[in-house]
Amino acid sequence: MSNTLAYPMKQFQLPNGMRFWNAPESGRETKFIYREIFEERCYEKHGVTITDGDVVFDVGANIGMFARSLMDRFHDLQLYCFEPVPNTRSCLERNIAECPDRSSHQVTVLDVAVGAKEYQTTIDFFPSAPGNSTLYPEEKKQEFNDIADEFRIADLWKVKKGAALLALLLYPFRRWLFRRISKKFLGEAKPISCQVRTISNVIRERGVQRIDLLKVDVEGAELDALAGIEDEHWPLIRQLAVEVAPANKHQITMLLDRLRSLAFSRIVVENMLGGDDDLSLPGPCTIYAVREA
Repeated sequence: MSNTLAYPMKQFQLPNGMRFWNAPESGRETKFIYREIFEERCYEKHGVTITDGDVVFDVGANIGMFARSLMDRFHDLQLYCFEPVPNTRSCLERNIAECPDRSSHQVTVLDVAVGAKEYQTTIDFFPSAPGNSTLYPEEKKQEFNDIADEFRIADLWKVKKGAALLALLLYPFRRWLFRRISKKFLGEAKPISCQVRTISNVIRERGVQRIDLLKVDVEGAELDALAGIEDEHWPLIRQLAVEVAPANKHQITMLLDRLRSLAFSRIVVENMLGGDDDLSLPGPCTIYAVREA
């Protein structure tokens, strides 16, 4: 592991009593990700399950919350955590190292991004929102603007009535608020050099025999990541949980057809608000795909 003290970090205490290291300015995002992973189980829905001994590719591992949530609940896991941003990876390594059950799992941290081919590039790191670090910064900025323009109270009311009531009060100021949020979180981007690898080459290099869950959350590079899986390796993958950025939602129909052709028989698309597959809603969505025996 790399030197976890090489980059500034702060430890945040979360509602369940756990403590996680992250960038010092990222307190709000840390708590938001906690809710998604620990309370909502955002990558474990619609038939996607984990059992003891599973092999998990955590592509876009960030600070390791998903990995830690699995390590705390299951035994003998093999985890491959992909995180190209050095600052974030230092936090990831420290959070993994401090897991009480660390010795009962095999955890491999890879300092690379994932794509359709192998090359050297830069990734934009956001100190206030490390989880939004992206190979596609312009699309990320546009995503914030689009949410402000397309947000509808009625959509939120369908799934979270309490939040909709609060949003109703703020609705007239939504564009101003989202501009402020965008400027705060994305306005101090730091381009960082990173290596892009393909999932297939990692499978070969590591001698991976199966992947029980391929989780992909890479802020706009998800289709590139899937394109880097060669035909011979798709049968190794039993389950998928893939977040699709707004800029790529127009390709979801084609992606779903591809997954069906690869024998994924149970496929569900869930929008950001937790509802059905209405792709007209703003924000990202998540695809869950399972091979049923």
